[in-house]
Amino acid sequence: MKKLFFTLIILCLCLFSQSCNERKTNLVLLGTVHQPVENFNSDSLYNILKKIRPNLILFEVDSSFFTQDFKFKKTWESNENIATVRYMNDFNADVRPYDFTGRNEYRRKIGSRPTDTKTIKLIESLYQKHLLNSEEKSIYQDFLQITDTLNSFGYLGISNFNNEVTDSIARIRQYYQYKKLLEIVDNNKIFSSTFYNKEDGDSISYALGFRRAGEFWDLRNKTMAKHILHFTNEYKGKRIVVLNGYFHRHYLDSLLGPEQKKNNFIIRDLDEY
Repeated sequence: MKKLFFTLIILCLCLFSQSCNERKTNLVLLGTVHQPVENFNSDSLYNILKKIRPNLILFEVDSSFFTQDFKFKKTWESNENIATVRYMNDFNADVRPYDFTGRNEYRRKIGSRPTDTKTIKLIESLYQKHLLNSEEKSIYQDFLQITDTLNSFGYLGISNFNNEVTDSIARIRQYYQYKKLLEIVDNNKIFSSTFYNKEDGDSISYALGFRRAGEFWDLRNKTMAKHILHFTNEYKGKRIVVLNGYFHRHYLDSLLGPEQKKNNFIIRDLDEY
């Protein structure tokens, strides 16, 4: 009898906890791959959205992609765009932008783009010509291996790039890209003496542009997290899906996780649906 009583108590507590979670704003940080690949395409994403049934989809662009009543100004061949438009046509749901406003224009203005990619190409050139010292060579090889590993998850299906293991590898990859590669840049004068001419006529060294790229990565993710928090309060008690390239997922989770209690929302995993 006692065993039955305790079983009923535990069952009631579980149902109460589940009910409380449903009353809170539910947030799913859904990592994606932008273009169709093996095992993941717009149909895959649409079916996931159907399972979660969000009231709001947060889209990884800024407001310039939308009309004043939050309709897409255009459609394009990305998994997220095709799946979101299809979902909105089939279900009653809103979509909102949450990215850093004018991110690409801002990158070009501060000179972090295209000096970020040019810097990595120059590191690759030095590596191929055996002009990096042994420590720098090891850093770059590790960066390539980590990047290849992280990219490979994108071909294995959505559960493979929406989990803690992939998030931890993305975190390490970010550290290597913006901290360890910067060590190579700072140790070799060629990066501070090689310049790119910006659109405004000013020039910027690869070294400074690459440093600014790392700073912008932090700024962009913090801005996205701030915008997401805004929507957790605007859509209280609703289900929100945040579509994000899966390299961002770990960063957004680290910023939003500590805010759950104060803002009365809960981050839910994909496998809970």
